[in-house]
Amino acid sequence: MRYFFVVLVLMALSFGGGFWWEYSRARSVQTELSSANAQLAQANDTVRLSRLQDELLTLVEDTANKNYGDAATASTAFFNHLNDELSRTTQPNAKSAMQSILAQRDQVTADLAKADPASRDMFAQMSAAFHHALQPVLGAP
Repeated sequence: MRYFFVVLVLMALSFGGGFWWEYSRARSVQTELSSANAQLAQANDTVRLSRLQDELLTLVEDTANKNYGDAATASTAFFNHLNDELSRTTQPNAKSAMQSILAQRDQVTADLAKADPASRDMFAQMSAAFHHALQPVLGAP
């Protein structure tokens, strides 16, 4: 009977030790996974903001080349993407720049419809303000 008790205690200890080892390993992996998910979320934010910046630079180029029809189409997509991103972003500088740019949507749309060269200057100013606001987020120079 004593032998049975000793075997039972040893089995319980070995099970407990194995469980503890696996639990601590799983906890370590969970911590790494949480860190990787946070980095992935930040990278996704950076990609989305970079795409917006690229769209804005394309608008500057289209208006500089007097492609107002292409710019009007791209402008609609840009402002829609900007509005979507505004609800996602948690960066206060980026959020403020996006709100400022969205406030100019109607004026820019009207200028593009009239093929007004002033729309290029507006897009250039938007691009500069957006770039400045994203420097801390994107690590841009």
